[in-house]
Amino acid sequence: MNLSSILVVVLIVVLISLVITFIVLRSLRPSILQSLTPKSGELNQQVRIGTAGQVRDLFMAPASSTLIVYVKCVLNGKTPTVVKDENPMRIGSALQLQIVTGSSAQKQQTFLVVRTQNKFEKIPLMDFPEQQWVHTAIVREGRRYTVYYNGKVAGSSRTMEFPTINASQFIMGDSRIRGLFAFPKLAPTAYHLEEIKKDMETTSDTRHQPYLDLTTGSFFDAFSCPGGVFCFSTSSQPRLNPLKTWKTPYA
Repeated sequence: MNLSSILVVVLIVVLISLVITFIVLRSLRPSILQSLTPKSGELNQQVRIGTAGQVRDLFMAPASSTLIVYVKCVLNGKTPTVVKDENPMRIGSALQLQIVTGSSAQKQQTFLVVRTQNKFEKIPLMDFPEQQWVHTAIVREGRRYTVYYNGKVAGSSRTMEFPTINASQFIMGDSRIRGLFAFPKLAPTAYHLEEIKKDMETTSDTRHQPYLDLTTGSFFDAFSCPGGVFCFSTSSQPRLNPLKTWKTPYA
């Protein structure tokens, strides 16, 4: 084997080693998602999540960041005239998930609204699913925002101008919306799709229903709590995946 062949083999081995190292380090990266309180609640009123300092340090200030929360909502429905926009979640005036309810003349639309230096910019999204749990992730990388519904891209775009950075409060809920939220979390880095799916798989079942101990009744019981199976308390800790906590002497 001549020298050039040896160099090619060495180069291939080095490249393969780098790829394997990258995959291993990426898969072993510890989760830096920080859970916020309250861990769950209803959407028919505005609920302050975490603190303004957490929002600033974990989402607004870093060069990239991630917001994750489970949402299950029911909108007011169509009326003869266009209903004002409804906002299941927002970070002050800096960022909001905006659902413009439709009418007989206009279909419903969903946007991620970002406040930039001189205006509000709208990023169109897929219609937000109603009456089902949605693992919602908003990933920011500089001026690019990508939104995921249950591990699938619902929309992605770059803003024309740089987003504003301020100490805004993270708020879930809107008096015009019925529903629930669970497990709000922030991370000061952009999560990859694999990490988003891993978080979803470890915190919810195959229908994306989060592992919560439900003990309190509400209007949403008609959708979520048949026979008292799905009622919750915000004071209790979320259950782990029962498929992963089940033990047997034969395992």
